Amino acid sequence: MLVCTTCNHKQETGKFCGVCGSAVTPEGNPANVDHLTAKAQSAATMAPVNQPTDIKDGLQEYGSYFLSLLKNPSLAFQSGRKHFISGFVTLIIYAIAFSLSIYFLANSLTRSFMGGFGATESSLPFFELNFRLFFIIAISVVISLFSSFIMVKAAKNHIDFQTFVAQFGGLAVPFAGLNVLAILFGLAGSIQLTMYTLGTSLILFLMFVPVIMVYEKATLVAKQGQRVYLSLATVILMSVLTYIVGRIMLADFISDVEDLLYYVL
Repeated sequence: MLVCTTCNHKQETGKFCGVCGSAVTPEGNPANVDHLTAKAQSAATMAPVNQPTDIKDGLQEYGSYFLSLLKNPSLAFQSGRKHFISGFVTLIIYAIAFSLSIYFLANSLTRSFMGGFGATESSLPFFELNFRLFFIIAISVVISLFSSFIMVKAAKNHIDFQTFVAQFGGLAVPFAGLNVLAILFGLAGSIQLTMYTLGTSLILFLMFVPVIMVYEKATLVAKQGQRVYLSLATVILMSVLTYIVGRIMLADFISDVEDLLYYVL
């Protein structure tokens, strides 16, 4: 049995903790006798989880991080500043996978309409269209992130922004997984499966996760505080910001998509 020198998580195999990414040692090792000493030694001798010594170790650590949160998203609330990069990368993956799934679905339908998958000349412009899709979903993620962070600060919780992003990104792991699954549905040209998966991911992550974050952080400050109203205020703030940004961006985006479709057809 292996024990993490940082969070005392126990696991059977591996070089790094599946929860926090720190080094693990055999149970009973003197490094586990004094947890504070072990933590100090680990910090002094090891590179942080978000600064891997090479790409392979970095991918292994992120893979362990992703799988552990996929199994139990509640572990995201244990994330700290050293998980900032992992949380940020997860948010990027969420946005990229979301945009790719829509692009591949639209591209599959366009090719089918224009004469089959072999009609490469009927493909939609990849970078031009996909970048716009990515930009829109990224803006939506930013709105949800900052709305919930503002409400958490209104609740007088002193969590720093890096830790907040790490935890918010940790909660995004299951939904990033859904978006990756939607890519497969998009490649298969399944409108129902793609849109149902993306719709579930969009509503649960961009609406409910911010509410959960605010409620949890407000509870830590005062269990008898206004955590319900603060959570509901998060939804209102997100709606207002989304409306303002949408009025600015949506019309131009629809016009650009129409121009692209006209060019292809």
